Amino acid sequence: MKVLVRFFCSCTLVSMAYFSTGCQSGTETAKEQPAAVVTKKMVLEGVPSASGIERVGDFYYVIGDDSPYLFRLNAAFEVVQKVALLDTGKVQNGRIPKPVKPDLEAITMVTLSGQPYLLVTGSGSTPARNTAYLLAVTRDGVGQPQAIPLQGLYDQLRQNKAITGQASLNIEGLSADEEYLYLLQRFSPGGHNVLITYTLSELTPFLLKHEPAPKPSAVQAWALPQLANIQTGFSGLAPALGGRMLFTASAEETPNAVLDGEVYGSMIGWLKTHPDPSPQALKPEVVVPIKEQDGSAYKGKIESVCIMEEDRHELQAVAVADNDDGSSELITLTFTW
Repeated sequence: MKVLVRFFCSCTLVSMAYFSTGCQSGTETAKEQPAAVVTKKMVLEGVPSASGIERVGDFYYVIGDDSPYLFRLNAAFEVVQKVALLDTGKVQNGRIPKPVKPDLEAITMVTLSGQPYLLVTGSGSTPARNTAYLLAVTRDGVGQPQAIPLQGLYDQLRQNKAITGQASLNIEGLSADEEYLYLLQRFSPGGHNVLITYTLSELTPFLLKHEPAPKPSAVQAWALPQLANIQTGFSGLAPALGGRMLFTASAEETPNAVLDGEVYGSMIGWLKTHPDPSPQALKPEVVVPIKEQDGSAYKGKIESVCIMEEDRHELQAVAVADNDDGSSELITLTFTW
């Protein structure tokens, strides 16, 4: 979802039809089942609790939910720079303590009034988590962060029970295209998985001039499948071709939007960018569990995803996972459908 200065490599794959012979006449086309397979895993050294990743040219920008920094990674996924988004005085052993952490959960590139920015948002699940940071994208990286209070915008979302139900607000995904900004509300018991859409023309004055928060242009609940008998919740979002978005979800056994719990795995799939509005939760076009190369379930908690290469029926993506112990994992995967 991003007009933004986005640089995707393109890779053209040849679709092959398989023809049956012998007693049968005519031809049949065999279609592979959708699948998502991890192709590489690595520990992100020096990056605590990774929660968001975004690609800008040949670099990747990563945030951590209990870190005050924005990390810049090169194409080999090595940290080459870090920018302080907020006061670093509360950091203890490399992390901000849970009661006061900003819970930075989502990052996207977005163009506002002709200028590309990185937008980083807190989850809104506690009063300490109601701040966003806006950084202008430059040739040399990013500019100084501007703090944006989200209290007004998040209060509107909290009051909308179609978004929160009986649960807390918990914004875990963020993305943008030429005209819209999208937020993902993550399921927790009593709540919903929801895609929240804003028009950029209405949201830009709020982000740049601190004018009153606009209302969403659309709110749509989505029905995600269970994984290991645990309800999955949205965790990441990325723009793609063809009027759809790539999303990730994870299965975590937790009673609310704040506490951590046992993780049972993660999934990836497609959402329509602008589906016909429905009072009922919609189902994704495609959603599959992420698996290891040996076919076993990938048990990490995917927090965010961005696309490296995209073709008609296959893409390569990079994602980050937070193991809730302060360590961070980066994976690359192949998704076919």
